[in-house]
Order: sequence, then C-alpha cells, then structure tokens
Amino acid sequence: MTRRSGSQDARRGSWTSGIGFRLRALFRRRTMERELDEELRFHLDEEARKFERRGLSVEDARRESLRRFGRVDRTKEQARGAWGVRLLDDLAIDLRYALRQLARSPLYALVAVVTLAAGVGGTAALFGVVHGLLVRPLPYADDVGLRVFWSDWNWRGNELDLVREVASAWDGIAGYTIDATTLDRDGKASLVLTGLVSAELFDVLGARPLLGRTFVEGEDRPGRELALVLSHGFWQQELGGDRNIIGQRLHLGGQPYTVIGVMPDGFYFPEPAVQAWTTLDLDPASSGYRNNGWLVLLGRVRDGVAEAGVEADLSRLATALDERFDYPEAWDKTKNPYVVPLRQYLFGSVRPSLLLLIAAAALLLVMAVANVAALLLAKMADRSTELGVRAAIGAGRMRLARQLITESLVLATLAAVAGLALAGGLFRALVGRLPLAGFEQTLSLDWPILAAALTLVPLVASLVAVAPLRHLLADPRGASLKPFLAAGGRTVSGRGQGRLQGSLVVVEVMLAVVLVVGASLLMRSVLRLYQVDTGIDTAGAIALDLIATDLDEEGRRAFFDSLIERAGSIPGVRSAALTNRLPLRDGGVQGPIKVEGRPDLDGTKRLSSLWRTVTPDYFRALRVEIIRGRAFEPTDRAGSMPVAILDSELADRLWPGEDPIGRRVATSFSGSDWLEVIGVAAPVKHTEVRGPASSVIYQPFAQTVPWDAEILILEGNADPAALIGTVRSLVRELEPRVAVGRTTTMDDVLRTELAEPLRLRFFLALFGGLALAIGAVGVYGVVSYSVSRRMREYGVRVALGAERLDLVREVLSLGGRLVGLGILAGLGLALAFSFLLTRFLFEVAPRDPVSYLIAAATLGAIGIVASILPAARASAVDPSRALRLD
Repeated sequence: MTRRSGSQDARRGSWTSGIGFRLRALFRRRTMERELDEELRFHLDEEARKFERRGLSVEDARRESLRRFGRVDRTKEQARGAWGVRLLDDLAIDLRYALRQLARSPLYALVAVVTLAAGVGGTAALFGVVHGLLVRPLPYADDVGLRVFWSDWNWRGNELDLVREVASAWDGIAGYTIDATTLDRDGKASLVLTGLVSAELFDVLGARPLLGRTFVEGEDRPGRELALVLSHGFWQQELGGDRNIIGQRLHLGGQPYTVIGVMPDGFYFPEPAVQAWTTLDLDPASSGYRNNGWLVLLGRVRDGVAEAGVEADLSRLATALDERFDYPEAWDKTKNPYVVPLRQYLFGSVRPSLLLLIAAAALLLVMAVANVAALLLAKMADRSTELGVRAAIGAGRMRLARQLITESLVLATLAAVAGLALAGGLFRALVGRLPLAGFEQTLSLDWPILAAALTLVPLVASLVAVAPLRHLLADPRGASLKPFLAAGGRTVSGRGQGRLQGSLVVVEVMLAVVLVVGASLLMRSVLRLYQVDTGIDTAGAIALDLIATDLDEEGRRAFFDSLIERAGSIPGVRSAALTNRLPLRDGGVQGPIKVEGRPDLDGTKRLSSLWRTVTPDYFRALRVEIIRGRAFEPTDRAGSMPVAILDSELADRLWPGEDPIGRRVATSFSGSDWLEVIGVAAPVKHTEVRGPASSVIYQPFAQTVPWDAEILILEGNADPAALIGTVRSLVRELEPRVAVGRTTTMDDVLRTELAEPLRLRFFLALFGGLALAIGAVGVYGVVSYSVSRRMREYGVRVALGAERLDLVREVLSLGGRLVGLGILAGLGLALAFSFLLTRFLFEVAPRDPVSYLIAAATLGAIGIVASILPAARASAVDPSRALRLD
C-alpha cells in the first residue's frame, strides 16, 4: 500500500512539476532561452577543454567540439519542443503573420471586416431580441403550464365563477383586466395603469412579492378592504423605494387603498406598463358582474393532466356555459373553446416579425461569409509566389492550411468585435422600432448578444476558410502547390478557382434577390395600406386621454363641459370634441342592439355593434362625412329626445334598401331608451386599417353618463407640441384632480396601427440595401480579379489589333453571366418561400410580378455598375506595359 501511494505521489509530483515547467516556458521565455544558451555553452566548453587536454589548439578544440556536438540550432529546436509549448509558439507566429498580411492589404481587410461585422452584428442583435421575448423564462413559476382562455377581454364575473366551478383540469383560474386611474398626491393627479385582478391571480402565476403579501381569497368580494400591490418600478420611481410602504394608504381614483405588497424587480403582468394591481369587485348583486364582459381568463394546468384532458375539460365547460347563458351568434362562447399558452398569448403578435427578420439577418450573414470567402480565394492567388516558396522550403499542405485558418479566425474575431459594437446600436434600433407590443422595456443588452457574437466567430471563420482550403487541399499529393513555383514569380489561377469564386458570387446575388424581393413586396404593401380610405382625416388632429376617476358624475359633467368650451377657443383650434374611444387605437365597447319592428333580430339572431359617445364637433374634427340626415347639435342634450347616428354599413344591414332616418334602436348601453336615428355616417375603420369597417352607433355625449376616462380631440393648424402643453395647463386650471394620459397626433395613431408593416419595411429595406452593397462588392471583386489575371492577354490582343470595345463587352458579359445566374436562382428561391410573407402583406400577392421585376432590375443594374470599372481598366490596357508583366 505504501509503495503504491509513493508511486502515485511521484506521478502527481511529476505532473505538477510539468505544468509548472510549461508555465515558466510560456511566461518567462527570455529566462528559459538564456538558461538554454548557458547550458549549451557549458557543454561545448567542456568538450573543447577535453580536446585541449589532448593537445589541440583552442580554435581547433572549439571547432572539433562543435563538429561532434552537431547543429546547435537543431538542438535548440529539439529542446524547445521538449518544453511543451510548441503549439502555442506556432499559434503566436501564425497570428503575427496573419496580422501582417492584413496590414499589407488595408482595403481588403477593411472590406472583409466591415462585411462580416454587418452580418455578425445584425444576427447577434436580432438574436438578443428573440432570446429576450421568445426564449428567456417569463417572471412566473413554470410558465409552460399557464394558459389563456378563448374570447379574451370578453368574460363577465358570473362566467368566471362558473368556469372555476366546472373546470377540473386546473390548479387555479383567475380573471384580470387593465384600467387607468389617477393617483392623487399633494393635490396633483397623475395617471396610473392598474391591473384589476381576481384574488387568485398571483397564486396562479406562482409569483411571490418582494415585500408584504399578495391578495388572499375573498378580497375580490363585497365588503373587502381596498388593497393594492405595487410594481417594483412604481415603488422605486413614485415612492422612492420606501421599505415602510406596507400598510400605508394611497389615493387612487378618489378612494384610499392600503398597500399590502411590492413585487420584485423584473416582474410584470400582463404587460410591463402596468404599475399596480388591485382586486376586481366580483359582487353578484351588481350589474357589472352580470353584464360587463371585459375580463381575460388565465389558468394553470394541473400537474399530470395531458392535452387530451384539457380539451375534454374545455368541452364540458362549453356545455355548462351553454346551459347557463344565452349567447348571440356574434360572440357565442360555447363554440370552439380553446386555450393558448401564456407566452404565445403575450408575444404571439411579435413572433412572426422577429423570425422573419432573423431569417433575413441569417441570409445577410451567409452573403457576408460568401463575399469574404471569395476575397480570401482571390487573395490566395495573389500570394501564389509566397505559398510556393514556403512549400519549397518544406511547409506542408496542413501547415499552409493552418495559416489560412488562422487568418480566417483573425478576420472573424475582428469582425465579431466590430459586430458586437454594432450589435449594441442595432439592438437599440430594433427595440425602438420593432412592434414589440409594449415589451421593449423588458429587453436589455446582456449575455445572449455576447454569446451569439462569440459563437459566430468559429462558425464564420470555418465557413470563410472553406473555399481557399478546398482549393489548397484538393490534390492529396500537393500538386496544387507546384504551379506556384512554376509561375516564375507570377500569380496563377486555375479554372477551378475561378469557378468557385463565380459560384460564391452567384450565391451572394441569389440571396440579395430574396431580400430585395421581400423589401419590395412590403414597400408595395405599405403603399396600398396608405391608400385605404379609413373614413377619417388624421391631418392636423391631436388626441389627449383625460382620466377623471376622482370626480363623481356631476363633477365629470361640469369639467368636460367647461373643457370643451375653453379648448374650442384656443388659438389655432377649429374643432374640439370628446369621445369615449379613439378610432384605429382603442377598439372595444360593443354590445348587442335591439331594432324596433325587427323581431327576427332578437335572441341569438341579434346583431352587435360598437358604441361611441361623441360631442357635436366630433364629425367635423375627424372629417367623418354625414351622408344622410344630420349630425348631432347642441340641442341634443339630456332631457331631449334620445337620438343616435349609425354608420352606413350598420344601417344597410338593419334596413336594406330602406331609409333609416326616423327608425329606432336600443343598445345595452342606452338602457330601456329607444334611440331615434337622425343621421347616417360614412363607414370608419375603427379597429384596424386592414379589416372591414366596423358597425357603430354614435350617441350624443350630453345624453349619456360621462365616463371617468374620455378622449379630447382637437383639430386645427396649431403646433401639436405647443397645443398639448396649453391643454395640460388648462386641465390643471379647471380641475387638478384630472390627469392627462396619453397624448398623440392622429397621424401617429395611424402610423402605430401600421407599425408592423412599416417597421418590417424599414428593416427589410435596410437588409436589402446591405445585400445590394455586398453583392456589388462581390461582383466587382470577381470581375476585377479576372481582369487583373488577364491583363497580359488583353495587352497582346490590343497589340494584335483587337478592338477595345470588344474587351469591354467581354468583361461586362462576365459580370452579366454571374448576376444573371444569381437573379434566376434568387427569383426561384423567393418564389419557393414567398408564403412566409403572406401575413404581412395587404392587397399584394406574395408572388406579385412587379416586386420580382423590381428586384431583378435592381440587381441587374447593380451588376452592370459593378462591372464597369474593371471593364474600363481592361479597355485602357497599355500593350507595352502588359507585355512586361511576363
């Protein structure tokens, strides 16, 4: 046992001493070299002294000792090899040589690094966004089991209670909605976006507070104390991160709420903009519990329940809903029940855009790699003499290959460093311009971007080195190196290398065509969207959200009446109006309608429409045409005959081919009152530009109960920024307890509605432009390289009487062939994958011939331009100078 232990200790000591020796050789090289010289000198001196003792002179003894010892340089190399750091030495030599090669050709190095940096930076930045939204875990426990029920924003309190009673495949089911209210601090009102949730929500999410507690069972029922849970951001920014906040009271919407908890940093639900959470009022005695459909239902699937069990449970739930409630066909919850994973529900709208852009970035990266590979291939041909000399003095194919790989790795590393810096700017641009549905504040520049850039370094280096290595290693006997020496100092290029370079350029042009086709399709689609008649004129109009939750009904009426009167007299304002919902932004607020004299439209056949309350100037402010009857007037006030205006689409559905003026309708919002139709308005795109015009009933603001949140619309020729400031001051003057929320121009509302196609157009156009630039560089490089290889031939031909114009045609035809093949391949590839753009297009087919012709013509023109300069060089050749090149 002792002997074995001693042997193990000896091996361990040998291993550790070997590591120490290698580290010393690596970091104390000069000391080791000096010691090696001293040791060799000692051995030589000892040998020389032996020969001196035998009678030889000092010089002869020294000469004889050197002869007996052998080559000192070879002995030194063998000793250095025993140090165990030879590979690192070779790597250092290769790195220094690669850097010298790049320094000798700064333009080539700059083009290669910039091209790769654009591909690496774009790919890394997009990967950072994709990781943040689609990969990184949500701030909830086991978010995979969280599902959102169908018919979102349309569940009532009594339906929520039935679902919880009937459903059995769930560990918990909660309801929530979002509302805006005012925070009153020191007599000043500010807007707070709150989540109204059932008491179980945080338990369903599996979320725990940083301070205090969350809601408990019963806190969403009658008799509850008003409790409030704060977001971490709100706690820090509005309350200074006071750790004694638990138990204190905040006044929201005119009512005192007790703070019971603070959520941790990074938590959000259902979106980052929500600043606090309070409970729903699920009072079975209230009309809102039975009639107000505004909730989203969220549940957590019970452990061990398979998807088939979830589907069976949903089927039982739909049956129970059908037995308990009577639904109109327009929103029958008993049909096709389903659930959606929470991540898909939150980010489903941004996923297709992100995946499309990351695919475009990947194409751009492949183009960059092909471009730099072609440059390296041409560069290798220019270095034929150098490679031939190195091969002649003993460098093998693998040694030369290692040098080329090192050069590719250096290029890729420099590109990754530059790309990483570029990725930061691109990431911020993506976050600022992509339609990220309010989740941009959850994204940050963190390790995924760094990891993506670093991962791409060896990948890019390997891909870039493939072309020159393939040419170098093609002949296993090394015959591919022989022409280098046989050229007598001239560079050589085989047909195989020319074909490979040409193939790489064809690939670049092919991918550029795909990107340009996509950009062209989106450009034409956006142009069509802007040509859609929305039914409103957004020019010169601004909108301000007003939150008056601190005021009672009488106070809100007095405030809004005064505001309309005062705002209409502001210089530059032509029209001032109020409405409960803004077209193209807000949606919502719809319900069933009852039509006098149409019993066939009762029960499950009853129709539904949007409901809007507006002041008389609303139609003038947004220039909505009244095509029949009249608009609202100041005389349409409380106590006068209840009236309504219908849009033409709804009027035609209710009374096809008949005059609707004088007919009567009722809505769930007008109670038992019949509303007499006094006018018909032109159809308006209330919910989205790409969809059909929505059926809508307008009712005078003066004949309805003012909401605690209304929207002021001002139209005129005043500067929007100055006008918004004036209105803010006016609101503070009239009623400090009213908060001004979102402020926007109607032009911005339209742009926001078109955000996805607009921003995709921007980024695809950017990628398409980069692709054109890379393709142009590739075509120019190959054609220019071909011209430089044949300059002597051109000189001979000119000397023999060849027309210079023929040389121009020949060079242009070379570029034209490469570009033509790339265009044909690119058009075929774009056609094959055109279906991926279908959801982003409007009134433009994914195989729209005009877009494909635009792409082909653009790439064709780029190819001609890129070939002109080399063609000019060929035509201007001096025969005498060209012949001296031999």
